Amino acid sequence: MARARNPGTGRIFRRGPGLCRRAVAGYHVRMNRRALLLLLACLPLTLPAAPNGERRFDDGRVRVHLHPRTPEQIAAFYEARGFPRAMVARLRAQCFITTTVRNLSDDIVWLEPSRWEFRRADGRRVRRLNRAYWKARWAAMDAPLPARSTFRWTQLPESLDLRPGEGEGGNLILPRLTGRFSLIAHFPTGEDRAGPPITVRFEGLRCAGLPTARARP
Repeated sequence: MARARNPGTGRIFRRGPGLCRRAVAGYHVRMNRRALLLLLACLPLTLPAAPNGERRFDDGRVRVHLHPRTPEQIAAFYEARGFPRAMVARLRAQCFITTTVRNLSDDIVWLEPSRWEFRRADGRRVRRLNRAYWKARWAAMDAPLPARSTFRWTQLPESLDLRPGEGEGGNLILPRLTGRFSLIAHFPTGEDRAGPPITVRFEGLRCAGLPTARARP
């Protein structure tokens, strides 16, 4: 049985059908960010993940885990939360990467996705679809307020100071790209962000669920 980390508390759980049933039960009893992120960790148990899609980085100061999600996974997750079809259709058309970050250092590490760079293979920057983007989108669609709140809880925070040993998780959302792209994640450190910065680079990323190119005969 695989193990999963609760992004809200950092505790490690054995990940299996029993865990997911308990997570679902917890969702119905008390909907909160922690329960939703635990449910996100259970997605691969019911829907296959993209082969070789997960990426990890660990330099002893920070640990970063990227897990691209397929459109089917995203649709199943938000449909199960009662999202209207129009919201689900909009979400499944994007590129979702469930991301967890853990501070392994003895200083504060700042999680601020606005400092992260996404670039296509030709160097062009890719705009991350942040919370402000989705707030305006849902308002224009007159989306139900409970769904907006639930969606917000599943996103990576825009700014969070991670104390030593703390971790956090959530979704990064990009426009759905057909080619490979890179991520350069910058992490300021220290109470006043004046400590030695940490830079994490991932190359050759892909959105999950894209068709694999076939070799020509």
